[in-house]
Amino acid sequence: MAIPNARGYFNLIDSENDRLVISGWILTPQQELDSFKALIDGELIHKSPLEKSDQLAEAFPFLPHASRAVFYLSVPYKNPDSLLDIRIIGCSGDKEIAKLDTWYSQHLKPRLEFPSTLKWRVANNTNNAFFNASCFTSFRNYYEQVQRNTSAALINRMLDWGCGCGRLTTMFLRGTPIPAIYGCDIDHESIAWCNKNIRGGYFDVIPPLPPTRYADGLFDLVISNSVFTHLARDVQLKWLEEMRRIIAPGGLFLASVHGEFAAFFNFNGKIGDALRDDINDEALDTNLDGVAPKGYYRGTFQKRAYTERVFGQFFEIVDYVEAGSLNVQDLVVMRKPVT
Repeated sequence: MAIPNARGYFNLIDSENDRLVISGWILTPQQELDSFKALIDGELIHKSPLEKSDQLAEAFPFLPHASRAVFYLSVPYKNPDSLLDIRIIGCSGDKEIAKLDTWYSQHLKPRLEFPSTLKWRVANNTNNAFFNASCFTSFRNYYEQVQRNTSAALINRMLDWGCGCGRLTTMFLRGTPIPAIYGCDIDHESIAWCNKNIRGGYFDVIPPLPPTRYADGLFDLVISNSVFTHLARDVQLKWLEEMRRIIAPGGLFLASVHGEFAAFFNFNGKIGDALRDDINDEALDTNLDGVAPKGYYRGTFQKRAYTERVFGQFFEIVDYVEAGSLNVQDLVVMRKPVT
């Protein structure tokens, strides 16, 4: 039986002095966890009790067991260029309850120093270790779905729609054989930084509302990490139509949304009240004040049934992965019909 996804994050993944250091937090709303296992490429390499955290207890006061959720390990590591498959499993006694997954490679480790202001806009966090760890987790989330649903060798052009400062774009540039990789965003400053600092990619400023300058059917793959999570329902519809226009027949569209999994924490467990109308786009998000038009950028949450029904009007829904993006947002895997 598959182990379900946990709530949590990898706060640090790094290699130093021939050791691999991993830390973060893991929990589930339903059951208290007391220990964790760490596996690399399927091999158990560490097991120990979870540690306490006053910070998590303050963040999630409606979960009494949230105070004990921190994992940390430091293990020997002497193969820096291989792509490691890392899994943290939260346990209750001897029972495996939930998991977090990521990849890591010293070879793919981000080498850029992303500006703090740009990191904050896309991650609400300026910590470099956390930001780098999120790069690996996002890359795994998206590229695994690409590999499951097509061959990377068949992708001629890819677009990272809403790329921000390029944290995910850089991973695709360095970790995949895709020959032409584009990134776009409404953030002029981020795109200017990408064009100056990220080699091999093509970066463009796009308007808050379509159309874009891209030709019909230009892209075989479009990824969208935490874009629909900030768009009002009517704006979502306009961008869905634009994505359908610029994606080639048979092409993939991978996009994250805030589903019920993310809504649980945001609304203190009261999902029914928050999503009584299937989608809640009422809250304004101030992270892009001065970048996005006033009232444009939001915190949007939506039920799975709504997403499948509405997004399914534009694309074939190939898969819906709960907590499939950074262990919080749901990942919607879509394909443009051939005819």
